[in-house]
Amino acid sequence: MQRLGWRELDIILVTGDAYVDHPSFGVALLGRYLVDLGYKIGILTQPDWREVEPFQEMGPPNLFWGITSGAVDSRLNSYVSMGHKRSRDLYSPGGKTGLRPDKPLPAYAARARQAYKGIPIILGGLEASLRRLAHYDYIEDQLKRSMLIDAKADLLVHGMGELQLAEIARRLAAGETIEKLTDIPGTCYPVNKGREIPSTAITLPSLTNQQTDKSLVMQAQLDYQHQAHPKGKPVIQDQGPVQIVAMPPARPLTTEEMDRLYDRPFARRAHPRYDSLGGIPALETVRFSLTTHRGCFGGCSFCSIYYHQGKHISSRSPESIRSEAQRCFNHSDFRGTISDIGGPTANMYGMSCDHSDSCSRASCLFPSPCKNLNADPRKLLKLMEDFLRLGSSIKRKLNIFVASGVRHDLALQSDEYLNLLTRHFVGGHLKVAPEHTCPAVLKLMGKPSFELFEQFQNKFFQASRRAGKEQYLVPYFISAHPGCTDQHALQLTEYLLDQNWQLRQVQDFTPVPLALSTAMFVSELGPNQQKIYVARGRKEKALQSALIKYHDSRNEKVIARFLQQQRRNDLLNKIRKNQDQSKRSDPESQGDFE
Repeated sequence: MQRLGWRELDIILVTGDAYVDHPSFGVALLGRYLVDLGYKIGILTQPDWREVEPFQEMGPPNLFWGITSGAVDSRLNSYVSMGHKRSRDLYSPGGKTGLRPDKPLPAYAARARQAYKGIPIILGGLEASLRRLAHYDYIEDQLKRSMLIDAKADLLVHGMGELQLAEIARRLAAGETIEKLTDIPGTCYPVNKGREIPSTAITLPSLTNQQTDKSLVMQAQLDYQHQAHPKGKPVIQDQGPVQIVAMPPARPLTTEEMDRLYDRPFARRAHPRYDSLGGIPALETVRFSLTTHRGCFGGCSFCSIYYHQGKHISSRSPESIRSEAQRCFNHSDFRGTISDIGGPTANMYGMSCDHSDSCSRASCLFPSPCKNLNADPRKLLKLMEDFLRLGSSIKRKLNIFVASGVRHDLALQSDEYLNLLTRHFVGGHLKVAPEHTCPAVLKLMGKPSFELFEQFQNKFFQASRRAGKEQYLVPYFISAHPGCTDQHALQLTEYLLDQNWQLRQVQDFTPVPLALSTAMFVSELGPNQQKIYVARGRKEKALQSALIKYHDSRNEKVIARFLQQQRRNDLLNKIRKNQDQSKRSDPESQGDFE
């Protein structure tokens, strides 16, 4: 502030993460965006929430406090799916834990309110976005109120936030009061202080009614999904003490807006204060990565991207992406590798649908591709070819990879894309997410049939051989997804054994807020209101995880007990034989497959 000649700030952003000046970190992106709009921005990182003094260091903001828990939902950041505490915090210096409160949003909001009374408090970021309505908390195993109410904030921004923050700042700077800001897309507000309910609002089942009747959790999920697009209607929900109104999502950014946002002069470094503390681990894998687009139209049931980034693909221009790549090349710490060019799903760049702002369908691909989807890969292919030419034009060895996951059913639609990908952009391993093999489970997940994955697998290895490369797939599977019975898990184990696959990328299902699969988990109902089995306790979840990781000797007793109960000694003997063979093989080769 002294160097810039600023005597006061317009907005103070508070975050539970350490500060990293990189476009993958939301506070840095929003901070530079707001500065570019002419506002004076201060950023308070990982303040001591037990004291008020840290919130007074930069004086009161003229317009508002903007509070986020950080880049990751605080529950996911602190706990694994079984409820155990994580040993590292990747968004803190040196991976140290304990530098943020267990619930950052209400804790920070309370201190900001104590520091300077009467200044508007606005919540945002991933956690606020996904916890905008009544939601399930898997650590407390309870349905909880909107984070807007728990934090006693004035507004909550859901979605990516740039357009909302710009509008809020503009109107507050023009003299409007926070109570008047009830018509901004991508925000939620409490119905108090004279605020009115929009006449077109759709009423969702209340928190109390959902707590009493768990089937209403699924109804609320589906009702909201129908409105969770820019042309949807506002929704209202009773939270107990007050009601809240959630406005429809903000429109997606245009290409020009995306370019302006990502063309800011990011240092691509953590703040120097962390140099002696071990740096910020989360930066290392993304430091020289490039975000090409936002949004995902895959619509997987267990994923919340639909409710945060939306399914509309907002793509940057090739010129903007190449310009950012050039800045990476000129960076003093660049060593010749662009670790990723992609987005939530790497192979959706440049794709579009003219109806995406008004369509309530969560997935454009499942159960079959939508006729309105323009999945033409030509823009993506041109971008990849541009990078090949860019790489050949500089006088140094350059590696450019696609590390974001690819949607394999979409990749099957273009042999040209698959050939280009395998020949030039795979660093030996490619992430894919078949998730399961059983049709009933895949249907609940909103994932394509396993046969399509097998087709992709065959084409990938054929293309790799044509390129003269030995390359592998890294498949992601989910255990204990709602609707997955022990018998389904057993079928998957038998398939893995037959193929001699030994998986390392297995994710125990975690019920994240606002995901359709979480509504299944709580209600024990599928989207069609059919009753489904849900593995709930640690014992049930651990069994399904162990069956997928049958090759791990630590799971031997759990698997043996279950298979003996099932009278499947034939399968148990097969597993033991496989484990014996694995012990004699090179352990470095385990986990990948051809």
